[in-house]
Formats: sequence, C-alpha cells, structure tokens
Amino acid sequence: MSRQAVTLLFAERPSFDFSDIARRAEEIAGEKFDFPHRGDSQASFQIFHKQHLPSLTAFFTGNKKINVENYRSIIEQSWGCKNVEELISSAGYYSLLMMEMMADGLEPQIRLSLFHHTLQATLEIAPPQVILFEHSQQAIEPAEYLACCDLEPILRPGAINVRFFNIANSEGEMLMDTRGMEEIGLHDFQCHFRQLDPNDVIGVLANTAIYIAQNGAVIESGHTIAGVAPGSRWSCQFEESLVEPQRVLLDVNPGADFAAGRT
Repeated sequence: MSRQAVTLLFAERPSFDFSDIARRAEEIAGEKFDFPHRGDSQASFQIFHKQHLPSLTAFFTGNKKINVENYRSIIEQSWGCKNVEELISSAGYYSLLMMEMMADGLEPQIRLSLFHHTLQATLEIAPPQVILFEHSQQAIEPAEYLACCDLEPILRPGAINVRFFNIANSEGEMLMDTRGMEEIGLHDFQCHFRQLDPNDVIGVLANTAIYIAQNGAVIESGHTIAGVAPGSRWSCQFEESLVEPQRVLLDVNPGADFAAGRT
C-alpha cells in the first residue's frame, strides 16, 4: 500500500508531548482531531482525522543506532541537501516515523494537507536533525521545510522529488522519474531521454506533477504536455516504470530527436 511517510532523525532524544503535536496540528489545519491524551513515553501515537475518517496519522518511535547505509537511496537522490550523509550519520539513537494510514479514499489535496499540516506541527514541537521523506525519497533540513510552510503542501520541500539516473552507455542516455505522486493516489511520471539538459527535464516533470496534484488526474495516455522548447508538445503514455519501485506511471516521450531506448 502506497502512503506518505517521513522518518525524523534526532541527535539526542527529544523531550515533547505527542498531545502538543496533535493540538498544534489542529490549529494549523483549522479542524478538530481525536487523539489519546498521553505524554511522551509511549512507543506509538495516533491522530484521528475525524472529518475524514477512517484516515489517521500514526507515529512510531525508534531507539536503535542509525545505520547510514539504510538510507543510501535517499542520500543519492537528495540533490538539494548537500550534507545529507553527515546529517544522517551523526544522528543518535532516536527516530520518529510519521505516516498516514487508511487515507486511500481521500482526494490528493486533502491527503497532502492532513499530512503536511501534521508534519509542520511535529517539526515545530520536536525539531529533528533531518527529515527523511520515505515516499518521495529525499532528505530535507527542518529549517528549509519550515521556511516554506506558507506555501501549499504540494509546493513544500519533500512533497515530490524528481530522481535522476545516468545510464552508462555510448548514447548518453538519461532517465528521470518523479516520486511522491503514487502515494497520494496519482500517477508518477518518467522520461527516458538524450541530448537534453537534465535541468530542463526536471522542470517539465516537476511542473507537470504539481499541476495534476492541484487539478486531479487530468493527464491520460495519448495526452500531451508542454516540452522544453517553446511550442513543443511531449506525448504521455501509461507504462511500467523502468526503475524501482515498480509501478504504472505516465511515460513522457520528448520526441524522436531526444527519446532514448526506443526502437
């Protein structure tokens, strides 16, 4: 089951009350939640979003030494966090996993709002050393995230990620895909290309992902999206992903001059 999830790593065991997180999340979301009024000693905690039942946000604490190799795939795709490996490797024994549960029936924008409002509250009450977005496969520093909380959730750091893979062959092929869309009930995108500036392709994929997050699943097989060059149109088609995790996504074809891996 695909769902939004983050792991927060701490240099030292933080002191906080889960109920304070829930109350702050209520303030940010502007609605009432249900939650048990317990302190910081339990290993898990749930916030029930009673206006959107049966969805809830669950927290699970951990107290094992962090192994940086467990997060190698996140490190490799965290382009905006230059000291990501240092932040992870210097973390202590305490971690906090936050994930949405039973939210599949909700609209993508509601899922984003509930998750990110609760995450914002968590970071304010219990600031970690680094945020590891499991679903979008990237690390974000807490200060960077909190500085963007005036933005809608899909525009905040960590909501989506565009991954980059250099393919070792003589054709100079490259592959990019998005992460984080399937986890809110939408399709990710991928583009297998050559002879294009990767930064331009990042812009196409990121902007398209944001567009469907804001407007719903309005792009289907056979539709086209704006390409890199002014006036260009790139066609989309549902296909199996070329890299893990395996999923059906929208493959973006940049045209005969730039498409790779096609016969």
